[in-house]
Amino acid sequence: MTWLLFLLGAIIAGFVQGLTGFAFGLVAMSFWVWALAPQLAAPLVVFASLWSHIISLSSENKSYHFDKALVLPYILAGLIGVPIGTWLLDRVEPETFKLVLGTFLMIWSPLMLFNPKFIFIQKSGKYADSFIGFLGGILGGLGGFSGALPSAWLMLKNLQKDKQRYIMRHFNFAIQVFTLSAYLIQGNIKSQHITYILVLMFTVSIPAILGAKLFYKISEIQFKKIVLSLLFASGVFMSLNSFI
Repeated sequence: MTWLLFLLGAIIAGFVQGLTGFAFGLVAMSFWVWALAPQLAAPLVVFASLWSHIISLSSENKSYHFDKALVLPYILAGLIGVPIGTWLLDRVEPETFKLVLGTFLMIWSPLMLFNPKFIFIQKSGKYADSFIGFLGGILGGLGGFSGALPSAWLMLKNLQKDKQRYIMRHFNFAIQVFTLSAYLIQGNIKSQHITYILVLMFTVSIPAILGAKLFYKISEIQFKKIVLSLLFASGVFMSLNSFI
């Protein structure tokens, strides 16, 4: 049963990661939390998410190329936020954190289906983007939810789906490389992870490629509904997990 949950979570999460550019941890942990200890699961989530990014790049449409200045404010500020999040990890009640963030996502996601317009957000510049990236970095270090707030922000900015995915993919990639490096330095990756990592390299690859190919076949509205559904599911998962 442990391996069944592990493989199923990896396959579905790899597909979603290839499609949206984020949310591997959200999807995978909804399966893995019932079978793997947090100390075992956390490094696996980070590794598999990175691997999904790398694999799905092979299916990237080369015509979708954007200036790196679009994502740099998020990344640079996010990297500053990660160590703050890890510092807060031992000082913030995890159940309270999950409940507050989960409740916010459960309320916010359905409201976004009504497509609200906030002109001041749509016209906001790099300083506002950096602040959101900073908060995303903190959330990444604190609970592994680096993509939740930036994805919500990008939707409020009413960016096209290809730009949203571009920013989320590169932002999460940078945050996860930083986090994985910290795990290696701190000795959080142990011999028991090796077998799982080797299995992940095979089970995640094809679903990630299929998800990346599907991205170019869905509309802006479909993409928005998928992201909002993932964020809502993330809120439900975090809220329920706070009571376990």
